[in-house]
Amino acid sequence: MAQVPLNHFARASAALKTTYTQVYSAPTDTAAIMLTMLATNTTGTTQTVTVTVSGNGDGVGNILTKPAYDIVTTFQIAGNDVVNLAVGKIVLENYDGLYIKAGNNSALNMTCSVLETLNTQ
Repeated sequence: MAQVPLNHFARASAALKTTYTQVYSAPTDTAAIMLTMLATNTTGTTQTVTVTVSGNGDGVGNILTKPAYDIVTTFQIAGNDVVNLAVGKIVLENYDGLYIKAGNNSALNMTCSVLETLNTQ
């Protein structure tokens, strides 16, 4: 088994689609704290975004077969604007995933800053 560092900062980015995109998944033996979730609207018109956390730590990152909980639902982002959707900290455990979808394809990008920490429980 690879040695997991006690603390590690990471970044995950994705161009969003109208179907759920897994932007981040907590690795084995790791808890992850989402520090920021920056959604950038690359168009001149208002766009919507939905953010969901899914998983129960069994190593299968499939939103369709896990409990899923919306953090933000169809949140509106003004044209050419950026919003931090992580108002508080969001903790993901082993294999939990962060899934995000946009109201329109090629309209939003997501960049997340993550603190990963050792979690062997």
